[in-house]
Amino acid sequence: MPTEADVRKIALALDGVTEVDHWGRPSWRTKKRIFAVLRPDGLYLNLDDERKEFLFEADPKTFVKYMWGKTANVIVQIGRVSKTELSALIREAWEKNKPPPPKTTKTPARKPSAKRAAKPRR
Repeated sequence: MPTEADVRKIALALDGVTEVDHWGRPSWRTKKRIFAVLRPDGLYLNLDDERKEFLFEADPKTFVKYMWGKTANVIVQIGRVSKTELSALIREAWEKNKPPPPKTTKTPARKPSAKRAAKPRR
């Protein structure tokens, strides 16, 4: 059964993640936004709506629906999932919320010279 220490270890192992206080609760974020918050009632994960709906239907006791206004959020009961499943869910939330890769600057392709190539001497 995973623990809060497992959540921390899994989250901090992901690239670019930092742990920050979120209203007195540990949370993990990318440069873009928070993707996980450890709450007294479970682990909040910022997942896509379609994925949350799937989880709510798959196991409503493990993946609890928490309404914030008109938005449904998922609270994972970490004691009811395996470490492998927990790791996959945390990684999924991280993937959704990580910043896009930096834009690469393309080096312009060399254009052929307007000059004609020199004719070989005879």
